[in-house]
Amino acid sequence: MNQQIAGLCTTVENTGSSVEVGATRPGGTDTGPRTGSSDRGRADTEPVADTGSTCATSDSLLDRGCYAVVILRPTLEDVASFAPASLPLIDEPDGVGVVGMPVNFVVAPAVHEQNGELFDLPVTVRFTPASVQFRHGDGTTREAANGGSTWAALGLPQFSATPTSHAYAARGTYTASAVVRYAAAVDFGRGWVPVPGLLEIPTGAMAIEILEVRTALVEKTCTENPTGPGC
Repeated sequence: MNQQIAGLCTTVENTGSSVEVGATRPGGTDTGPRTGSSDRGRADTEPVADTGSTCATSDSLLDRGCYAVVILRPTLEDVASFAPASLPLIDEPDGVGVVGMPVNFVVAPAVHEQNGELFDLPVTVRFTPASVQFRHGDGTTREAANGGSTWAALGLPQFSATPTSHAYAARGTYTASAVVRYAAAVDFGRGWVPVPGLLEIPTGAMAIEILEVRTALVEKTCTENPTGPGC
């Protein structure tokens, strides 16, 4: 009779910070987990608790059919190969800006799921965008809860300030980029379990030329006088 079902062996509960993939079974074919060739994740063996049962008091737990439960704790390094690809960074206006006026930055991360194997076990890994850090290339950064939206999507005119825009203080050419931070979770078939930490994936970089605009009061427009000042 299965001694776990009979209540003679103590099982290890999943606390939410680890994945229980083993089982407690009597003697016979070993259907327990395999840790495979990877040694990066933690594969801890939890001993059967001393309950005073035949299993706990035996000189050899395996002889009595009590198996320790192996718990896998994947790390970000373990699931990095399942991660989404790098995304492009969009800027408005395209490639140019004006000193003192907002340049709007947009990146579009989405939830990403991928199936595969981890520790020789079938697994589904999910990555959910947690935040985006915009790096403007002038030494400043901006943290946003999401990747922002275009002016058109927001119903705003050009050079409007947005939650992901930035106004450059001086003319020049700047290299802008962003970093998307993802929260990871794994499912070995027994429900989703979070992986500690956030995985950072940088976007592509882009050069932005910031121009200085000067105005002058003139008698006629450039249409009326194409050779006038500033035309």
